[in-house]
Amino acid sequence: MYFLERGFQWSKTLTTYEEAMNEFNKQQRQPGQPELHSPDGISDSVSKQTNDNSSIYEYNNNHIDTRTPNDEKRGLISIFFFCTCAIILKGLLGTLYLAIKMIASGYRHDGEPLATTDYFFLIAFPLFWLVVLGIYLKYTLRFIRLESLTARRIIVRFNRITRKVYLLRPKHLGGIRIMDWDKTEIMIDKKMSELEGTGGFVILVWDKGDGVDLQGTPTDNIEVTFIGKPTRNASELLAFWEYIRRYMEDGPAAAPAPKKLICKFPWPWLSLQAAWGLDTSFIRHRELWVFVLLNLLLWPVILIHATGHWLSLLLCYEPRFPKSIEDAGRR
Repeated sequence: MYFLERGFQWSKTLTTYEEAMNEFNKQQRQPGQPELHSPDGISDSVSKQTNDNSSIYEYNNNHIDTRTPNDEKRGLISIFFFCTCAIILKGLLGTLYLAIKMIASGYRHDGEPLATTDYFFLIAFPLFWLVVLGIYLKYTLRFIRLESLTARRIIVRFNRITRKVYLLRPKHLGGIRIMDWDKTEIMIDKKMSELEGTGGFVILVWDKGDGVDLQGTPTDNIEVTFIGKPTRNASELLAFWEYIRRYMEDGPAAAPAPKKLICKFPWPWLSLQAAWGLDTSFIRHRELWVFVLLNLLLWPVILIHATGHWLSLLLCYEPRFPKSIEDAGRR
C-alpha cells in the first residue's frame, strides 16, 4: 500500500539534499522530451471544473482531509504473509505436540522405548520450525508494514484558516509534518489533454525548510505527498486539484462539500468493493461488457484480495492528528 511513500523515503537515504539539488539543476530537457507545464503556484487555476474525486474523508469550513492513491492496493502481502505464518506455525505446533506426547510417555508409536536419537529428533524438529519462524519474521516484517501493523491510512489535511498542509504519516514514512500551503509546488501538467494523459494522482512537493515537524524544527529535506484516488483521465485530475485549490484560496463556497465522504470504518463489504473496483472500470462502457465474463472467472481471486484487504485494515490502527493540529484554525 505504502509503496510510493516508502520509495520516496528510501530515495532520501541514497543522497543528501545538496547532492540531489545539484543533480536536479544539472538536468536539461532532452530533444523530443515533452515539457511539463506545472501550475505557477497555488494561485494558478488549472480547470474550469471542480471534482472532489471521491477522495475526501472530512469536510468543514476549516479544513478538508484527503486520501492517498494506493488505499485499494493492499491485502495481497498480508494474505501471503499470514498464510505462510500459518504453515510454519502448524509445523511448529504439530512437532511440539508430538514431542511432548512421546517424551512424556517415554515410548514410540510402535511401543518401543525412546532411544537417544529419538530424543534428539523430537527436540530438534520443534527447534527447527522455531528457527524458521524467527528467520521468516526477521526478513518479512519490514514488508508487512507496508499495509499491516501500521497506520490504516495516510491523511493529508488542507486547513484554509492556518494556510497549512498537514501530513499525517507513520514515523517510518516520514512522520507528521506541517507544510506551508503558499510554498506548495504542484507536479501536474496543467496543459495535459485526454490524449496525452490518462489521469493519475496529484503530487505535492515542498523544498527544504518549507515546513516543520511537531516540535517546530524546520524540515531538512524535500517533502513529497501524493493525494487523491487515481483518476481516469486528465480532466478529472485537473478538476480534483482545482477543487482543493479553490477550497483553500476561495473558500467552501467555491468547492462545495462532497455528496458522500469516505467511510473510515473497516466494513468488510468496503474491502470487497475496493478489490472489485480495481477490475470493473470497463462497466461504464457498454462495448466492453464482454469482460464481465472474465471478471466472473476472476471472482475467487477478487475474494482472496478482498479478504486480505479487510485483514490488513483490521491489523492497523486508525491514525489521528494531535490535539494541536485538530484545534488549529478553530474560532
